[in-house]
Amino acid sequence: MPSFPVFDLSRFEQAGAQERRKLGREVDDICRSTGFLAISGHAVPQATIDGVWQAAHDFFDLPQETKDAVRAPYPGYPYGYLGSGAEALAKSKGVDTPPDLKESFNGGPLKIPTGLTDAQALSFCYAETIWPGEPEGFVEAWKAYYGAMEDLAARIMRVFAVALSLPEGFSKNRSMRRSAR
Repeated sequence: MPSFPVFDLSRFEQAGAQERRKLGREVDDICRSTGFLAISGHAVPQATIDGVWQAAHDFFDLPQETKDAVRAPYPGYPYGYLGSGAEALAKSKGVDTPPDLKESFNGGPLKIPTGLTDAQALSFCYAETIWPGEPEGFVEAWKAYYGAMEDLAARIMRVFAVALSLPEGFSKNRSMRRSAR
């Protein structure tokens, strides 16, 4: 049992307007007191979670040369495979440190928002993901999970809007419109 509050998103989504405002205040209190929000009731299918988890295990179990074939093409490229020693995240905080001993695969948004013309956003945030050809089902599992996380993020943003006494749909496409300027 966690020793921090866990917010049940399904309660918010099933509540009427008055109860949503009360739950919004609860989220505000949680975020102010803990600095983060842990949720339950997210409704992300367990099969989607298990699928991406298994696909990730299968990918990282591949031979090094297979993973290297989808390595990010240059330092700072946002998507693709990053091998052990490719990053030193503490350096972003000004700490001189050896490289991180971890591997990662980063993938980006599945589609470019309609009307987005910002060259910097297009060249970085919406750069092409370098997808591996194997393991079988990796790309499909990743895309299913990414889509589920985009949906979940939008649902959580509605809660945050209510917590901040804003209209519930306040953030819908707001960040995308800002990038499109």
